[in-house]
Amino acid sequence: LFQSKMKITPVAAFAVLHASTIDGFSPSLPSSAMAPSFITTTRRPDLSSQTTLFATIEDPKTEGLEDWSGKTVAASLKQTTVASVPVVAQRWRKSTKQLATLGPASSSKDMIEKLFLAGADVFRLNFSHGSQEQKKELLITIREIEEKYSHPIAILGDLQGPKLRVGEFSDPDGVRLEDNQMFRLDLDSARGDTTRVMLPHPEIIEASEIGHVLLVDDGKLKLTVSGKGQGYLDCTVNVGGKISNRKGVNTPDSVLDISPLTPKDRSDLEYMLGIGVDWVALSFVQRPEDIEEIHALIDEKLPAGAFKPAVMAKIEKPSCFIGDSLENIVKMCDGIMVARGDLGVECAPEDVPLLQKEIIDTSRAHGKPVVVATQMLESMI
Repeated sequence: LFQSKMKITPVAAFAVLHASTIDGFSPSLPSSAMAPSFITTTRRPDLSSQTTLFATIEDPKTEGLEDWSGKTVAASLKQTTVASVPVVAQRWRKSTKQLATLGPASSSKDMIEKLFLAGADVFRLNFSHGSQEQKKELLITIREIEEKYSHPIAILGDLQGPKLRVGEFSDPDGVRLEDNQMFRLDLDSARGDTTRVMLPHPEIIEASEIGHVLLVDDGKLKLTVSGKGQGYLDCTVNVGGKISNRKGVNTPDSVLDISPLTPKDRSDLEYMLGIGVDWVALSFVQRPEDIEEIHALIDEKLPAGAFKPAVMAKIEKPSCFIGDSLENIVKMCDGIMVARGDLGVECAPEDVPLLQKEIIDTSRAHGKPVVVATQMLESMI
């Protein structure tokens, strides 16, 4: 049926059928790349499925073709390189997008270009590390590559969020906590030992109740609150181990009365708005009100005439699943990230796949893009 309605050029040697989903993310390729003189394309839209079927008819006598740099390359060239991009490349024919985080090993223009040609559609700038000036240099490099290939590349600025940590110990190497021993977390600034350490976050002490679990050092140590007083928590060590200076603390059972935006985050956000990122990722989202807060701050700090970035909420706290919080968070933001690593610390590992599916299903129901972030396990290091 499809062939009977097509008009095929007689000189064609063979036809290759393609299925291309029409959506707002389809790349805008140069006309010379989309339809060279020796390729004839016939399109017939299928309005019911929003999918276009078309036939590409190629002449096997063609010795070579021009790539986007203007150089003539062999028609049989299959590999994509930085210097030469095939006109017909699988790079442009995928629906699922790939997000790549740029770090010290991937900060050069050559490497960023290779990542882009390998399939990266979005580059993440992690403001937890490095200076603001370094992030601006990366953004400029990405925009240059975007201009070179006439293909849009999204840039996501990721805010660090609050970092909850214990204080310091008398022994710089830290101490070892044994299973079932008692250990106190308090507001005393004195250096810690095997019986206590400072927890410079009164909001954790205030929100914690007897029976609540506290996780230290990405879940390596597990404490349960067994007593509470003015400015301190007495805990039972369920899973012991070594604890040292400035190790992180997770509170899976508590909703903390703190903003997801620290003074550093506010400074970084204002800088992002000035250099023109496309997306802003908000960490430590606990409730829908957190999304309202960052929207209000963006509206307040956005320079006149500047592009307003979209907001992506990182789901990494169990409190996001209380009641209808998840659905309201999805409604209020522009995109969602399943932060599997942090979610896997505060939730049981076996629950993460189920929570991931719930987040994805909710996002799809509201037509919001969703990112599934990879989870680094100890066994992978």
